Amino acid sequence: MPVTVVRAERSDISESISVVGRLAAREEIAVHPLVFGKEVTDVLVDAGDVVEKGQALAILDTIEARILLDKNAVNRLRAQAAVLVEDRKVEVARVAERDALQRVQRSRALHTKQALAEQVLDEHENAYARAVAELELARQSLALAHADEKLIERERREIELTVERSTVRAPRAGRILSRDVRIGSTTSDAPPPLFVLGENDTIEMLAEVTQNNFVSLQEGMAARITIPGEDRSIEGTIRLKAARLDTATGSAVVRIQLPNAADLVPGMFVRAAIDTSARNGVLVPASAVRNTGTGPVVYVVKDDKVAMRTVSTGPRQDDRVEIRDGLSAGELVVLKAGGFFKGRERVQPLIADASIDLPQDVSATVVLQDPVEAVR
Repeated sequence: MPVTVVRAERSDISESISVVGRLAAREEIAVHPLVFGKEVTDVLVDAGDVVEKGQALAILDTIEARILLDKNAVNRLRAQAAVLVEDRKVEVARVAERDALQRVQRSRALHTKQALAEQVLDEHENAYARAVAELELARQSLALAHADEKLIERERREIELTVERSTVRAPRAGRILSRDVRIGSTTSDAPPPLFVLGENDTIEMLAEVTQNNFVSLQEGMAARITIPGEDRSIEGTIRLKAARLDTATGSAVVRIQLPNAADLVPGMFVRAAIDTSARNGVLVPASAVRNTGTGPVVYVVKDDKVAMRTVSTGPRQDDRVEIRDGLSAGELVVLKAGGFFKGRERVQPLIADASIDLPQDVSATVVLQDPVEAVR
């Protein structure tokens, strides 16, 4: 009896896990105002714009701050003039103190020789003490004038900082993901932020996986991401695994890093196949395997005789199945297994067409569907 047979072929097998998730910015930066209670006079960017670090995003009203800056400039000139005045007073007091000291020193010498009355010496001593006190007072007034000048200078820097902060700038380079500010609105420290920025325009996939698949995933594993409705795939790698599972759902999030692409938008629904292992195994068409009450079997043809053989199978992909035990590469098996063969029945084997057989150099990919995806 003629039967169509195929040759079991050894080929590379890569197993992968199919997961679903959404795209998200790797780092989302909330941009808040640094000056509160000010009116927004201009908004310079919108959602989707790519910005550089330090680029102006919005402008706040600075009229009040600039008025204060003008007043501060006047006060600063007054403080500088006051310093000059007090400095001159110190010089005058220093000269007076020096003259009084010289006078009292001469008086002391004459008094020692009994050439000067006691009353005159006391007057010169008192005059010197007053000169010393006046010099100290002048120095204190100069120190206060310098302190006032420094305080006004510090106020000027604070006002200038307010003016600088009235221009809201991008803290990092990236893409504006959302804008929640309008011209005429008033800034506050309450949420939401004025802008949300995706740092460096870096997008990644947040894939939700179950506990069983989570333990088999490692950082650096390759993944192929597909977008529903688009005929293309994007190569990525696992960047980060969650530190723990969600106790309520038994699942965890895995972050898959993607190359930068302008058409990848946060929030998009995507699928991914994560490569978990690669090995070399024996493959046959799925039609060559028959499931019985005692397990899977294949019909092996040898010396024009057919014999049923129990095998151990691995995962299945499309029309191929892996034979993990019970069959060697190169053996012939009946292409379509059925229950019509008798033990050691003589047959006429017909090698299947090459389009049906498995080529030696073709690798198979086995995709295991994650239960998280299966329920979506």
